[in-house]
Amino acid sequence: MFLGLTLITQEVVKFFKTQEKGTIINIGSTAASKGFAGGSVYASSKFALRGLTQCWRSELRKYNIRVALVNPSEVPTAFNNVNREERKEVSNKLSSHEIAHAIQNVIGMDSRGFISEMDVWATNPF
Repeated sequence: MFLGLTLITQEVVKFFKTQEKGTIINIGSTAASKGFAGGSVYASSKFALRGLTQCWRSELRKYNIRVALVNPSEVPTAFNNVNREERKEVSNKLSSHEIAHAIQNVIGMDSRGFISEMDVWATNPF
C-alpha cells in the first residue's frame, strides 16, 4: 500500500510544486488513533498512513501544499468481503456521502489555512 501511495504522491507533488499549491487527502481510519483486539494488521497500516501523512505535511507545507488525513469510523464497505462487493448502507453507520462531505470541507477551506486531520464518527454504530 505505501509504495504505491508514495510513488503516485511523488508525481502529484511535482505538479503541485509547479503551480505552487495543492491539497493531498489521505483516507485513514479512526483505528489510526487507537488499536483494537483483532486489528493488528489493519490498525498498524492506518498508524503508518497517519505517520506518512504527518511527514508529508511537514515536508510540503513550505510549498503551499496542504496534506490532510480523514479518518472515518464505521463505514460499510467491501473490506473483508470475499466477493469485493460494496455492502449496503446501514442506518446507524456512516455512508460514503458523509465521508465525501468531510473531504469537501477539507478541500473547500480558504487557502490561508487547512484542516490537518479530521475524525468522522458514526453517532451510534451499535
